[in-house]
Amino acid sequence: MFPFMLRPSVNIFSRRLFSQKSILPHEIDRFNAARVRISDWPSDLKTIRETLSASLEQWRKDKRTSAWLWIPIEHAHVIPIAGELGFTYHNAEERTAVLNQWLLPTKSLVPRFATHQVGVGGAVLRNKTNELLIIKERVRNMEFWKLPGGGTELSEDIADGAIREVFEETGIQSKFESIIAFRQVHNHPGGHGRSDLYFICRLSALTDTIKMDTTEVIDCKWVKLDEAVKSNNPLLQRVAQQLIFGLKNGFEQSIDFSLEQIPSIVTGKTFEFFTRSIKKTSQ
Repeated sequence: MFPFMLRPSVNIFSRRLFSQKSILPHEIDRFNAARVRISDWPSDLKTIRETLSASLEQWRKDKRTSAWLWIPIEHAHVIPIAGELGFTYHNAEERTAVLNQWLLPTKSLVPRFATHQVGVGGAVLRNKTNELLIIKERVRNMEFWKLPGGGTELSEDIADGAIREVFEETGIQSKFESIIAFRQVHNHPGGHGRSDLYFICRLSALTDTIKMDTTEVIDCKWVKLDEAVKSNNPLLQRVAQQLIFGLKNGFEQSIDFSLEQIPSIVTGKTFEFFTRSIKKTSQ
């Protein structure tokens, strides 16, 4: 942890920090960029401008690739000054805005923030009857039946997100089995200009009794797959066809992309790998 992040000494340190055009305390990341995270900024705008200008000058001399500022909402007065000195917004979340400035005489290589959002739909099958769990939603003046689901949370696994969303909307507990399809959409309504990736997960029902969330869902029911195939929702119709095919031909052999844990090149790390099963054959 850097000294300027230690809360007890931050007020004393900040007064010393913003004097005589000091260089802002920073760390250098693996991309040779200067990253500044300061809890307290002074209220004096002239001091901020001089200190930030001196820091940028030094970082350019040191051939840093870019400069990053994490600005707490309580110190939003820093943002206009940073903008005057060439910083632009990269992202903002909760109570912090993140600003960036490319420092080299080349095109910026900093990637845009959050180019996609990830959604999940739960294709929940009741094993005893092979019925599918569906919900009714209203979008503007249109009501339609669909799979339960929604957006994943930050750092949430796809499988966990599908199980959680199904439970929150319908009260049904389920077990993740596989991914059977995914959809890509650009300019998605409600996507805030971001592209949308929507993963359809095959889930096995662990409970039967529906306890739907009436604030999110108009109706909820178990339905025969033959009935779901006749839906006027093309996606629901297609998923039902996939499930019928899987029941006839074996899910693992036909439609499943199952979850495996694969070792990472980083020692001690693993990642989730969704793939069709590879059957070993004798030579």
